[in-house]
Amino acid sequence: MRKKKDIGLETILNRLPEDKRPIGEKLIRELVFMEKTLERLRIQIEETGEIEHFQQGKQDFYRESPALKAYNSTVQRYSVMCRQLSDMMGKSAEAEKSNAVYDFIKANAV
Repeated sequence: MRKKKDIGLETILNRLPEDKRPIGEKLIRELVFMEKTLERLRIQIEETGEIEHFQQGKQDFYRESPALKAYNSTVQRYSVMCRQLSDMMGKSAEAEKSNAVYDFIKANAV
């Protein structure tokens, strides 16, 4: 039995224009990897906390956990890649009809 997530990703891939599918496949592969990475980082942060004690030589202070730093960076990139994939799908005719900016442009087209 296939996972619901796999079926969902396949649906997204099928919504992409044919010429964008190779790029879409790569984006999806990276997004899946990032999801796994984010989950591992989340577990590590929950176990060790967001802040850690750092001591090296005379330096002695608390700092942001490297896992939290990696998590924040990865989640930002994940969001950007989701947006890229979404933009590749384009908008449905119904979505374009309900967009105020699109309505304005259509109404004022010369």
